[in-house]
Amino acid sequence: MTHWIRRIHIYLGLLNFSLLIVFGLAGLVVTMEAPDIFRQKQGPSVEFRDFTPEASASDREVGQALARTLDPAHSGPPIVRRNAANQLVADFYSVNGLVRATLLEGEHRVQMQTFRNSIWRFIDNVHATTIAESSRDGAVHAWAWYIEFSIWSLIAMALSGVWLGVSGRWNFRWTWVSLAAGCAIFAVLYWLEK
Repeated sequence: MTHWIRRIHIYLGLLNFSLLIVFGLAGLVVTMEAPDIFRQKQGPSVEFRDFTPEASASDREVGQALARTLDPAHSGPPIVRRNAANQLVADFYSVNGLVRATLLEGEHRVQMQTFRNSIWRFIDNVHATTIAESSRDGAVHAWAWYIEFSIWSLIAMALSGVWLGVSGRWNFRWTWVSLAAGCAIFAVLYWLEK
């Protein structure tokens, strides 16, 4: 039985290698405070398109019409709001940045600003992607399911690692000490944060 548990442990580790690298790099990005899209030197790319919403449409309906018309890649549904100049703004977020559409009603057009993430912010965003993501993109959904698979795999790896540690003949005492120390650290942290 230990032979099969070892194989499962190893193969799950290999399947999750890229995800663990992404998670580790995401932690470094947050720790090192990498610049976000609003503090980058090059700024957003700007483009204008003709657009006239229906006169009776609500802000939400206009946001949905903008989503159909602009169809920004990999984004979820728009976040619609009014800015200080009372212009309708629809923000389309994706793992690779933001497309901000500002309706210029008097000009019958929309201004699109595209803010692109650096590779570091991209990594930070993809590590937080979940199956509850509302993106319309298949690649984002596939990545989210990979993360879900990896979460369960990591639980299986932790349990199989404990089995391999306590059933092995090498450093038996240090295995139990390590397991007890890890559990004690969690218990103390939980108790301190109550």
